[in-house]
Amino acid sequence: MAITSVGMSQNTKDWVSLFDGKSTANWTPRAEVELFEAKNGELHLFSKRNVWVISKQKMKNFEVECEVIIPQDYQGFNSGLGFRLSGGDGKPKGYQCEIDRAKPAGIYGIGMGGWLYPNKSLQAEYQKRTQGLFIADQWNHFRVICHGQKVQTYLNGKLVADTNGLQDISGHFGIQHHGKGGTVRFRNLRARDHIHQAAKP
Repeated sequence: MAITSVGMSQNTKDWVSLFDGKSTANWTPRAEVELFEAKNGELHLFSKRNVWVISKQKMKNFEVECEVIIPQDYQGFNSGLGFRLSGGDGKPKGYQCEIDRAKPAGIYGIGMGGWLYPNKSLQAEYQKRTQGLFIADQWNHFRVICHGQKVQTYLNGKLVADTNGLQDISGHFGIQHHGKGGTVRFRNLRARDHIHQAAKP
């Protein structure tokens, strides 16, 4: 596949857009937010509390990708790309690909056991894989592939997580603002179903 400078696949076959580039119609905040809008082909999210915004689509075995830029004035800023999310109002249950300076492209289980990758024994491996990959003042490309219990994450085209241990369930996609200030911006959010495919790099 052809890859851009930040890793977006140019093959559009079977992809479903999660954001139409001009509205928030596909997304529902799970709590009150200060700002959630579509602007200049981007989704902008600002909140003073930890909040998830959930997509209408749900998938079990899939590939999902997006580009993200985080605010620069908040060193502790934390966001996430959620998947296999379930539950009603408030904080969902499921998984997230971390979007922050500390553990970019790490996998966290929300109400599902905490850190899947990296755990304490894999910190050195994780640091080696991610060194210099996340550039906080630029757009970063995140990609997640799930099939059964297996999950892989890619940051700017490079493999980060490659692990098992997920619950083999279907759920929604989501984006997060951890409530530490600033506006996080997403673009090119899309997914495709891998129901008949094995996870591939």
